[in-house]
Amino acid sequence: MKLHTRHTLTALCSVLCWCVFAVQRVESNDLLPAPTLSFDSNVNQSSITLYSNIIVLCTIPTNARMPIEIHLSKADTANTSTPFMSKKQYSLKEVTFLLKVTLDLEGSFVCWYSGISSKLQSQFSERLNITISGLSDPIMLLYPPAFPVGAKYIAQCETPAIGYENTTLKLYDRLLPIRLGKDNFDYVGSRVLPPGDWGAALHRTNAGETYEYICEMEVFLNGRTLRSRSKILTAMPEELPVRLIPKDSGSGSCYGYAFLKVRADWRPLCFDSTFYGTVNVANVICRELGCGYAIDHERISYKFPDAIGTPNCTGNEKKVAECPLVLNYCKQGTLNVICSATLHTPKLSVSEHAAASRVYIRTGESVTLICIFESTINEHAYITFTRNGNEIYTTSTRPGYAQIYTIHDTVPDGEYACFVHRQRSSTYKTENSNVIGIYIYDPPPAGAVAAGVITTLLGVLILVLLCVYRGGSS
Repeated sequence: MKLHTRHTLTALCSVLCWCVFAVQRVESNDLLPAPTLSFDSNVNQSSITLYSNIIVLCTIPTNARMPIEIHLSKADTANTSTPFMSKKQYSLKEVTFLLKVTLDLEGSFVCWYSGISSKLQSQFSERLNITISGLSDPIMLLYPPAFPVGAKYIAQCETPAIGYENTTLKLYDRLLPIRLGKDNFDYVGSRVLPPGDWGAALHRTNAGETYEYICEMEVFLNGRTLRSRSKILTAMPEELPVRLIPKDSGSGSCYGYAFLKVRADWRPLCFDSTFYGTVNVANVICRELGCGYAIDHERISYKFPDAIGTPNCTGNEKKVAECPLVLNYCKQGTLNVICSATLHTPKLSVSEHAAASRVYIRTGESVTLICIFESTINEHAYITFTRNGNEIYTTSTRPGYAQIYTIHDTVPDGEYACFVHRQRSSTYKTENSNVIGIYIYDPPPAGAVAAGVITTLLGVLILVLLCVYRGGSS
């Protein structure tokens, strides 16, 4: 009995050992070949900057059966947590993962794949280490981007993106021109950014000198400090003259696109539909150029890449430089302005009456008014005829072409004139032309005139005879 039991135990142990070996072998055979994890060729592994985007590639063995699902995970948690990213694949053997380099991304990653139908899983790839070694440069900005002498401005340093933590911004300045032994930047101040904040600013008033600014950014990351420095920003008070550049390359200086001269470059002003002060800006531009007032303006939808800003004018300024430049409305193109000086005062005349200022016509006669104007812009405009200041007829024409308006039947007495305007609406118009008075005058019939003349002559003759008779009697 004991012998039989001993043989039974031996047999059971043998079977158990074989089963364990078989299970281990099956498990080993069920793990598919490991993929390869690597950086994209455009990624410099030794120079990965915080908050940049990088691409990693998971390459699947050529004999892997499709379809499969590819996974990317942190190496330390690959067995215990949900994959960092996953993608299903039906044909390609290489999968790309786009990663945003955040503070918690540092570490080792692995990738693996599993069959969608078979549920078989591959081995993990070799580890790929992601180490943050640099920062993007902070950004120095001027508000407003250009300013005249005596104005105030803000030199502001901003992080390259929102979301930086454990960050300090340091500001430095340098007075220009550089003097001997004064070529270094001077420390101005620093600011430790609270969570969610992104900038540090320096306010200057009554600007009269030119300064250069730089900003240094420090980020404390996983026990080490990373640093980067902005480009040099120059803040220089300027005259900021304005200019209108014709879109048709014409020679006029009182119409065209609005540009501002900033450091020897003519840069366009910019406007969008949410800015309601374009009329004020247009009038200030025309005033500064000595071109009268604005008779038309139009926003141009094309956006200029080097636009400088939007002058927020009240309309009372003498120059655009007196208007603060803002960037809130710099989402579209510039402003096309036409000043009153481009449309000369028109001239009015009456057909067959030359340059008369008063014209008399008979009842029932018609009269033909002729209005003509000159302009430096060869575009259609509108001519409006008036009587005693009231508009009576409007038509369109081009500069140099006479426009005729004929009044038939009974012509009302009054003072007639004409003016020119760019749009159908006459809100913006030229001065009135010369005024011509037209009046009805009906002379008496010819027979009545002759009888009156004869009667007058007879009266004179009788008077003379009486005088002669009295003289003879005396």
